[in-house]
Amino acid sequence: MKKCLVTGASGIVGKKLISKLLNSGNYEITALDLKSTKSVKTLNKFKNKINIVYGDINDSTIMNALIKDHDVIFHLAGLMPPTTELHPNLANIIEYGGSKSIIDAIKEFNPKAYFIFLSTTAVYGNVKQATVDSDINILNHDIYSQNKYKIEDYIRKNLTNYTIYRVPLIIEKNNYNSFMYNIPLNTKIEVITNSLVANALITSLTNKRKLNKKTFNLSGGKKYQISTNALYIKALQIEGVSLRFFLMRYFIPQNFYGHIYPDSHELNGILDFQKGSISEYLNSFTVSKKFLRSINRLIAYFYIRKLSK
Repeated sequence: MKKCLVTGASGIVGKKLISKLLNSGNYEITALDLKSTKSVKTLNKFKNKINIVYGDINDSTIMNALIKDHDVIFHLAGLMPPTTELHPNLANIIEYGGSKSIIDAIKEFNPKAYFIFLSTTAVYGNVKQATVDSDINILNHDIYSQNKYKIEDYIRKNLTNYTIYRVPLIIEKNNYNSFMYNIPLNTKIEVITNSLVANALITSLTNKRKLNKKTFNLSGGKKYQISTNALYIKALQIEGVSLRFFLMRYFIPQNFYGHIYPDSHELNGILDFQKGSISEYLNSFTVSKKFLRSINRLIAYFYIRKLSK
């Protein structure tokens, strides 16, 4: 039975990945995350089914011990925009420094371990379409993408068993990522759901030979293409105007660029993970009946009309 370590285990991909790994019944799972009210609440759902470790990926003592004892490392931990832009020094320490500590531990103690890293398609910058062969065009103030690409480079130079996945905006059912509002309006983008990402990650374990030492765009494909305006409207219809909407739209630069990925079918040809469509997925979201949400949705009507023009 393979032993899998999942960093950032309580995140939107991590918790879905753990759930699917458990359902397969073929893996021994260790979840690693910083201890917080949110992470404890999320990971307690898996209590007595997996090994749960609360700790920092920058802690070499913890990481060395964990890396020695696992066959696969799914590295999902890290900070997200807008935190990365508001606290660049912290982002450098956690994103690059923490990832480096994991990679160094693999190189020294367990070089046969398979390392799977989630990077970002934002490294392509402000273009309409991008493949893995496209130029890297990271903006000076895009701390998030800068760190992801530095990690990619360090992986390629130091490991022999790895796959790098560049992912676009990830959508979770009944929840919207704050940095969704970081993407400029009037942009056609290709997205993916956390469930599809988790499916691809699990299927990667039985396709290592085809994936090893390669970088792919891990995206939803043609049926997951949507305009940012349509996505914002759907979010506002469901959750209404929120504090994060105002913060991301009016106080944080719109610098998380979305694209279309003409080569995303290549990875699907190996893993067969692109199922359903973004319209079907969004239509499955439920609308909260809480009074405050109703007020927020009423206020959102003004913005919905503006975005619909």
